[in-house]
Amino acid sequence: MARLPFVERANIPEELQYVWDRNTTDGALPNIFRTMANNPILWRAYLRLGNALWTHSGLDIATRELAILRTAILHHSLYEWHQHVHIGRRAGLSDGRILALHHWRASDTFTGPERALLEYVDALAASDHPSDEAHTALAEHFDSSTVVGINLLIGYYGMTARFLGGLEVETEGPFVGWQLQG
Repeated sequence: MARLPFVERANIPEELQYVWDRNTTDGALPNIFRTMANNPILWRAYLRLGNALWTHSGLDIATRELAILRTAILHHSLYEWHQHVHIGRRAGLSDGRILALHHWRASDTFTGPERALLEYVDALAASDHPSDEAHTALAEHFDSSTVVGINLLIGYYGMTARFLGGLEVETEGPFVGWQLQG
């Protein structure tokens, strides 16, 4: 059970209700946003940063989702995993590739740039100071602008995982499962 109440649109200041309207799908707002809306100004800022990272990180959609899904695994974020499995599938990721993220080093499904990215995600999750080797491998495949985008994207989703875990935000439907059984 979530630790904070879910906010209703009517509880948001009128001048910020457009944020609700822009983020509903089929009239529903995801639980993460209904929780964040307890502080609507920060919720709006969170969404603005997230939108910028999605569109300007330098990664294509499928590669971005690989990074986010790996971050969800490393932070044990059920909600992030659940949401981004669906987004990854829409981006063209097969369930096999998604599942391979659990043990990506032993998998031959990832390209050289993807492997460098996943190594960097792991290194950044383990330490605030990834090794020179991890950074160099990443920089061999991605330009400086994208390296900045990757760092901010991984940090953003690490922060999101902590938010979701700290407030025990539940998925909207049955959890897809770490092995995609659901």
